[in-house]
Amino acid sequence: MKTLIRSSVKPKPVADTWLKRLSTLTVKAVKGSGFERKAELSIVLTGDDEVKKLNRLYRGKNKTTDVLSFPLLEGIVFPTGSKEGVALGDVVISVPQTKRQALANGKTFKAELALLVVHGVLHLLGYDHATLAEEKEMFALQDSLVKKFGA
Repeated sequence: MKTLIRSSVKPKPVADTWLKRLSTLTVKAVKGSGFERKAELSIVLTGDDEVKKLNRLYRGKNKTTDVLSFPLLEGIVFPTGSKEGVALGDVVISVPQTKRQALANGKTFKAELALLVVHGVLHLLGYDHATLAEEKEMFALQDSLVKKFGA
């Protein structure tokens, strides 16, 4: 899978290879290896200000959040049989918010970041938590994947 990583946080909080592995494993577990080989996505690690700006601009919420996902295929049936790459979209994560949540939840930074990467990628794959039923399905899958990956 092609994964573009951008970090405006210095020093980089985790290795790009770790992020690529986690996002690849998530796509492969949900959609299979055939789809995973064609998939493309980006992960952006940034600060609260950028996330707050994006949250305000795209969701109308003037506050920072932990993770935002920008699916490119929202509402579109995933292409099958295509030999071309499938651009899934972008996952944007606030590193400072991730650190605060890790501390509040008694987790390591890396464990909290893993949860957010999986969560963001699941959104790119069409999962949501707008209803209780969707939330149960998405969070159960998210938790099982994070546990499976040992992240």
